[in-house]
Amino acid sequence: MTEEKMKTVPLKLLYDSWTTGGERIPAGTVLDLPLRTAKQLIAKRKAERADPLPGE
Repeated sequence: MTEEKMKTVPLKLLYDSWTTGGERIPAGTVLDLPLRTAKQLIAKRKAERADPLPGE
């Protein structure tokens, strides 16, 4: 499956992170990431969901 077709979810980073190219992404940044990556970061407590609760 191509990245364009992958489902993404908004995540708020809880810690500074770095891209594979070495660019720093500061904590508090909200990114749309592929579901698989999002699950990994949430499991490691490095990020949390940033989407609104139903009804908001």
